[in-house]
Amino acid sequence: MKINEKVREYLQSEGRSNVLATTDTAGKVNLAVFGSLALVDDETVVVMVGDNRTYANLQANPLASLLVTLHGKTGMQQEGCRVYLKVRSMEDGGKMFDEIKGKVRAKVGDAAEMLKHLVWFDIEEVRPILDMGQGV
Repeated sequence: MKINEKVREYLQSEGRSNVLATTDTAGKVNLAVFGSLALVDDETVVVMVGDNRTYANLQANPLASLLVTLHGKTGMQQEGCRVYLKVRSMEDGGKMFDEIKGKVRAKVGDAAEMLKHLVWFDIEEVRPILDMGQGV
């Protein structure tokens, strides 16, 4: 699925919050906040993860949901979108790995060393935060 201009703006907005939901094989949900999320093109996002619950879940179940919100509005005025994802691939090195990790390191310093895996996701569906048929 190709995203539209509005969703592109949400995914590239500075100061946004990114919450990724994953599940294990038993359906147990995990939520995690990510600053390493990057839009590669209109059909692909990447995120860096450590050796953690999110990584284990994505190895077991390739489906994930991303909630992107912009700060400053609340309730029915909340801006952002829900993005439904499927893992395309995972890698532990390479050009994009180094680029994303470098950007994270510039923001958080040595804490970036916990990031061990770059996950490539295909965007499968996008919905508004509050879906009343208006689309995004």
